[in-house]
Amino acid sequence: MDYMDNIIVSKIWEDETIFELQIEVYSQYVKAYQSCYFDGELLNKLSTFLTNFCRLDNPVTYFESGPKTGKYTPAFSLELGTDRQGHVTIDVDLEVCDVDDRSHRCQCNVMCELGSLENFGKRIAKLTDGEVGTQVALYET
Repeated sequence: MDYMDNIIVSKIWEDETIFELQIEVYSQYVKAYQSCYFDGELLNKLSTFLTNFCRLDNPVTYFESGPKTGKYTPAFSLELGTDRQGHVTIDVDLEVCDVDDRSHRCQCNVMCELGSLENFGKRIAKLTDGEVGTQVALYET
């Protein structure tokens, strides 16, 4: 089976203060997506989280886009790990919005290299000013 681990983030809607992003995840076992809401500050936090992780001396390995329980908009999280030889495992947790209690989630691992993760983090920040339809990917195809 041919597959390529990837994460694709697309801007699908925006107004004056927030925008809606679609997060697509592709791994050996899962193809899933989720929509969530961001503002420029939160998107910059995600960008900084990803690029800072690549410094290897940064102890922060977890990012959560918002509360995963309660009456909030859908949220996702990323937990990063590395073997310090440049191989990164991204533990992705997406919300599946098919029940009111928000208990359905899809979790999987996406594999990549540090250089790809750093470039992805830098490109994510550009979504703030990008037009609706702009997308960035961990691995551009």
